[in-house]
Amino acid sequence: MSGARHSKNAPQDADGSALFDDSHGLITFYSPDDPTPEERKLVADFVILDHLKQNQLKERSREWDQVHKLLLNVIVLLHARDAAGARAILEDARQVYSLHNQSQNRIRYLIGAVAGTVVAALLGAALVLLSTKLGVTEPPFIKPQLLILILVFAGIGSTTSILTRLASIDLRAETSTFSVYVSGFARPFVAVSFAVVVYFILDTKMLDITIGSTAGDRSPGIYVVTSFLCGFSERFADDIISRISPAGRAAESKPS
Repeated sequence: MSGARHSKNAPQDADGSALFDDSHGLITFYSPDDPTPEERKLVADFVILDHLKQNQLKERSREWDQVHKLLLNVIVLLHARDAAGARAILEDARQVYSLHNQSQNRIRYLIGAVAGTVVAALLGAALVLLSTKLGVTEPPFIKPQLLILILVFAGIGSTTSILTRLASIDLRAETSTFSVYVSGFARPFVAVSFAVVVYFILDTKMLDITIGSTAGDRSPGIYVVTSFLCGFSERFADDIISRISPAGRAAESKPS
């Protein structure tokens, strides 16, 4: 009964008419006669989920078909006046939809993050080429090769962070594909911004921070590691930056 795709193949009502028509993807049907309040609410929840399925899942895909078949069974139970059974199947359909929608959104989020990392690396290369074309003779604030490493490793750290917690990112209720892509794309740029600022804080010795036991000038590897950490954990960068803010300095100066 649930595998029907057109009203002519759908289960028939008592008067011989089809219970539903799903030939256009969305399911159309008539409510039972004199519906109860629970049945009215069931119909409203059904319509919402049917539209979410149609908008978020690729039509005729395996995921779409799984939710679609469950929804067809809801209609059959609804016309049989089995509101409790229809509600149970509808909740199952909602859970299946949420799982499929979340899986797709996580993949989109990861794709956005990888794309952001690539763009950040290209941006670094473009800045290096621009400084070369302009013929800058004064010593730069940051060596071009080091700048590229900082941008790349900040992006790698951000992507690594996403990969390690991808299974715990809750995107079930997100219905904007563009928003998911942009959210993932923006993560490496936030990491890059933090990494550059932390580099200048460490390089100018604005804070008395000891990293390792090596005295003297810091190795470029230190900045590569801190760039990765800025991408992997925004709290790492936030803790360093907050220490140079007035509030951070006031907190450090308070007696314990």
